[in-house]
Amino acid sequence: MAHVVEVAAGSAATAAQHATPPVALRRALADLETESRFALEGIADRARTLASAAADLGETGLRLRAELVEADLQRRTGDLAAAARTAQRARRWAEDNAAQHVLGRSCYVLAAVLQELGDLATALELSVTAVDLIDDDVPATERIDRLVRLADCLGLQRDEAASARYAEVLPRTQQLGDADRELMVLNNWAYTEALAGRYDSALHICDQLQARSSAHAVSMDVGTLDTIGRTLLGAGRPEDAIVVLGQGLAPAALEASVDGDAGAADFLLTLSEAHRRTGRAEEAQRHLDDCVSRCERYGLSAIRTRARQEQAELHVLAGDHRAAYLEQKLYSDALTELHSVEREARARAMQAVYEVSEAQRQSSRYRELSLRDPLTGLYNRRHVDERLPGLLRSGRPVTVALVDLDHFKTVNDTCSHEVGDRVLQRVAELLTEAASAASVPASSFAARLGGEEFLLVLDDAEPSTALGRLEDLRRAIRSAPWIDLTGAVPVTVSVGVAGTDGSDHALAADVLAVADRHLYAAKRRGRDRVVSSSR
Repeated sequence: MAHVVEVAAGSAATAAQHATPPVALRRALADLETESRFALEGIADRARTLASAAADLGETGLRLRAELVEADLQRRTGDLAAAARTAQRARRWAEDNAAQHVLGRSCYVLAAVLQELGDLATALELSVTAVDLIDDDVPATERIDRLVRLADCLGLQRDEAASARYAEVLPRTQQLGDADRELMVLNNWAYTEALAGRYDSALHICDQLQARSSAHAVSMDVGTLDTIGRTLLGAGRPEDAIVVLGQGLAPAALEASVDGDAGAADFLLTLSEAHRRTGRAEEAQRHLDDCVSRCERYGLSAIRTRARQEQAELHVLAGDHRAAYLEQKLYSDALTELHSVEREARARAMQAVYEVSEAQRQSSRYRELSLRDPLTGLYNRRHVDERLPGLLRSGRPVTVALVDLDHFKTVNDTCSHEVGDRVLQRVAELLTEAASAASVPASSFAARLGGEEFLLVLDDAEPSTALGRLEDLRRAIRSAPWIDLTGAVPVTVSVGVAGTDGSDHALAADVLAVADRHLYAAKRRGRDRVVSSSR
């Protein structure tokens, strides 16, 4: 899909030297994200500079934003595997760290990669996610870019809903006074309408595109001219296509394509076809030769393959059917090879996505295992140290209960350590059920602190409600069918409770110390009981 004219790039990367980081970094990154939608030159260097500065400050989210700018550049220059790897890595980090802006940016870039790989369904899903993640902190230009990508994904699937999306976002570009994005919306809208064969609609949008370009005094680049030319050819107006495409023949215009060498070659191929369809074989051949020269110079195999088919048509126009047959055969062979290369490229890019996802899944899995007690599957003391302080600062009431098995040594000595392990596992199941029944089960949890000592944390539980649940737990443990495991040996627990009302931001060590005192009080009073400051 063609893009719009390149805009001048400022020196945002140097801003970090003149203001307090990371504020300067965020500003520089916002500028870079805005400009990189259209620019090519200097973007990679600026992105690397900002990524390095963010890494020095330990700002992982800002570093990934800079890397995503470079990834989008890699995608535009054909390195889809590298772009996919970076975008997927950023996406997984953002999901794990609830970093909404990085997640939205990564989905935006990854959608473009998968769009070019032909996986339009997944690209659309990611585009929807990127739009859903727009909040008040997302700059207006970024909002537009994400909405346009969603419209592009719909349009490439020939979904008529794309037109409504483009119509919705177009006024936003005009309100912002952003000529580049306004022309981009019109260009992409016309392209997808023509792709779907809706040429009357596409021509109307092309008229708007030319009018707005003139109003903004912005010269249309060869990608935009190519969109209009292709639309006119599809509508059966090759003479008009030649007139429009002629605006891009200046050497400076060809070299300034925002899509690089591929944009210029594509433009020349369209111009060649327009001349051929009006019978101007000499002009058609001249532009085609220029196209082929660029393809061979820069390794543009996909456009080179299409150029062979155009060459065959020119041979037919000249009456040389043998040459046309030979060229058509070369086209067929090249197309087969191209499909093979494209399949391999898709496989490499999708493998890159899979490798990053799998590596991060394994990393998350190993981290989760490191926070679990291997015998019971409950969380361990390390998890308690990580999670409990944050819960106590949440502003909600939290109840912490130390749960200790009574006379557990008797179980081990009388029934065996294997039976003792099975008792611990069954108690762990009852603790897990109690955590699941809490007011906020997602953040309530049970843990094994060591030996026969457990911890139950109930989030958002008022003291009276929490004590009732802990009494239910104590009774459930005492009345469980232990006879199949321990015979006549009873299994009971003592529970020491401490709670906060959410207003005092208590320290975890202090809360645990109170629960520990109450636990010992329960032991002294005869065990098999719940003790708190109120009882």
